[in-house]
Amino acid sequence: MAFLRNTYRGLIAAMLIVLPVCSVFAQKDDWGLWTSLAAEMKLAKKWSMELGGEYRWKEEITQTDQIKGCFDVGYKPWKFLKFGAGYELIADKKVKKDTYAYRHRFILEATGSYKYDRFTASWKPRLQATFYDKIEMDEGELDNYRWVVRNRLGLKYNVPKIPLEPYVQFEFFNRIFSDLTPSYYKNRLSIGLEYTFAKKHTFDFGYKRENELSEGKKYSANIAAVGYKFSFQPKTPKK
Repeated sequence: MAFLRNTYRGLIAAMLIVLPVCSVFAQKDDWGLWTSLAAEMKLAKKWSMELGGEYRWKEEITQTDQIKGCFDVGYKPWKFLKFGAGYELIADKKVKKDTYAYRHRFILEATGSYKYDRFTASWKPRLQATFYDKIEMDEGELDNYRWVVRNRLGLKYNVPKIPLEPYVQFEFFNRIFSDLTPSYYKNRLSIGLEYTFAKKHTFDFGYKRENELSEGKKYSANIAAVGYKFSFQPKTPKK
């Protein structure tokens, strides 16, 4: 028990140290805010479905960045492995014309996890294809690429007797089928806390540090993230 208490305290202390340090070194970068809502439903023992939405702000949280709607289906054949397929409709705000440009994103992904004691390590590779109307907005203006492979590494800790889980994640992005170099063009560090109430309501509070290298220009952003997900399972009829 002493080991678990010390580990928990160490994780919390590390998070309290890392967040201010990241802010100090990133004072000249942009700040944004990402908010999300989602609902997850169990379709069967191994199948699930999720609907959600996201609203993002940029420019010191003064301008709308994008609005996103999401839908995905998951299949979990084993406790340590889950497959998913999804679709996202993304509306990007064009500040100059005060209009939106729309993108359609299709996703295939898998999530592998390994649990040891109260720690859970995970790896989530994703293949995504994004399509949009070039008449409204070209690829350079979007700063987005049609075919992208993303890899996310994560570590989560389950706090004893409290439905609280601090986590850290690192994700890196590679464009494929593109003539642009380098293929590795963005990474994202996430630190946060998940709190689950009554096994149905999950709240997520975090900080993200995003760094992007596009056509020789570097861009960095600090993002505060707040999310909520409701999970429910239909009751099976009594025989």
